[in-house]
Amino acid sequence: MGSSQHYRFHKLSTVQPNSSTLETLQKLKKLQNLVQQSKVAAANIRQVIKALDKVAAQAGQPFLFSKCLEINERLVRNTLARCDDVKYRTFRAGQAKALLVYINGLTDTNKLETNVIDCLITAAHVSIITKPTEVITNILIGNCLLVIDGFSDVLVIDSAKYEKRQISKAENEDASKGPHDSFNETLSDNIALVRRRTKDSDLKVEILEIGARTKTSVALLYIDDLVKPGLVDEVRNQLLAIRIDMVILAANIEEFLTNQVWNPFPNVLATERPDKTVAGLYDGRLSIIIDNSPSVLILPVSLQDFMQSVDDYTTRPSVASLIRFSRYISAFLAIFLPALYICVVAYHPGMIPSGLSFFIAELRAKTPFPASIEALLMEALLEIFQEAIIRLPQKLSAAAGVVGALVIGTTVVEAALANALLVVVVATTGLASFCMPSYTFATALRVFRIPALVAAATLGLYGVAIFFVVMIVYLCSLHSYGESYLGDLFDITLLEDWKDGLLRFPAKFLKSRPKRLGTIDKTRKGDTSGKS
Repeated sequence: MGSSQHYRFHKLSTVQPNSSTLETLQKLKKLQNLVQQSKVAAANIRQVIKALDKVAAQAGQPFLFSKCLEINERLVRNTLARCDDVKYRTFRAGQAKALLVYINGLTDTNKLETNVIDCLITAAHVSIITKPTEVITNILIGNCLLVIDGFSDVLVIDSAKYEKRQISKAENEDASKGPHDSFNETLSDNIALVRRRTKDSDLKVEILEIGARTKTSVALLYIDDLVKPGLVDEVRNQLLAIRIDMVILAANIEEFLTNQVWNPFPNVLATERPDKTVAGLYDGRLSIIIDNSPSVLILPVSLQDFMQSVDDYTTRPSVASLIRFSRYISAFLAIFLPALYICVVAYHPGMIPSGLSFFIAELRAKTPFPASIEALLMEALLEIFQEAIIRLPQKLSAAAGVVGALVIGTTVVEAALANALLVVVVATTGLASFCMPSYTFATALRVFRIPALVAAATLGLYGVAIFFVVMIVYLCSLHSYGESYLGDLFDITLLEDWKDGLLRFPAKFLKSRPKRLGTIDKTRKGDTSGKS
């Protein structure tokens, strides 16, 4: 704004002294309508310009590059209009004018100075691209566009610079022994972490692009001579069939990999550990790595995959087997313990010793609610407590834990809203759900806890038994790419898989890969040539 320009502001009554307030408001309304109409007209003009640019272009392309630098600059500017972080820099390339187009913050400007402007292209990766859509995509991912006057071909220079989180310790799947590195949000780093753990030429990496607007890179990893025939094609076709504007989380992909959208149990295993991913690949599974996400998806999976932890393979087999078995018991308690409490207290008190029965009756005499209402109230408090601990900042979670313990453990009992035994039952239920190695699987168990409570409050132990049978039937109906969700638990032909399922046998007995996965090479020892 020039210093010679002066602006003076007046009251409306001064500008239009003879107009009434109503007339002034009407004129302001007309002015607002004119401004709005001008905005609409400007948007329509931009659309017309884009349509005219498409006339000479190929099908599916927004425009066609010409030999005139000014025209090419206008075409790019129109496509990236109102993008103030896009920079346009002109310079002389010999006798010709040249233009650099890049995004500030995503492009390494030091590379541009050293490898392009000073010595006119000594960059390692330079590509000639003719399709404008690919040119725009390259600009948006951080590469630089070089346009030279007199040439219709444009150059794309690899100069992307990504701000990324360093490879750090696993936060959600920490192990007492074994590697401590974890995936970060950069696709190339995550693929490198997998490659670092194997020198197998049969490890294949296919990179797809998903998301109509975000164009997120998604990598599909598998061992070519192990994976079940047809599985790679099925998963690849599922990924290519995804129609979505944006992919910013692994969960955006995960929801499209199942036909049972209302199923609370996870259909794929999400992990942040490279060693767990490689182990899954050599079992005959596939891995999906999504750019900008630290979670890698592994499939197909069964229930027992969510019961296993890295620590199972770093401790003695007898101890690991005991821990695994305790997790199954914990999963049962996380669903049915409050329901069993209601059954015993309200319907079948004769199942417990008389002394304990009298003690429970004395405790319940102080509370005004039936056992089922007490249990539902405490379950609601437990859910609120769990969510508060998870969502609060780390510095406040400890304080929230103390407050929650006081509310649930002391205040509720003193207020006669629930008895002390029920508090113990609910606390044990919460601890049992925390024993699950997979958080998504633990949340699925929480979903079934309320229906179990309702069944117990309605029919007592018979209702719990009926609900248990219905739940087992439901789990038997679930499949993950042809694999039963219950895995080998009820299939007598898959007893071989018990060696690394419900129990964990010593490594020298684990000579074959999971039979249920249908791998091509079923033995872990490889052939006579030494290939594994």
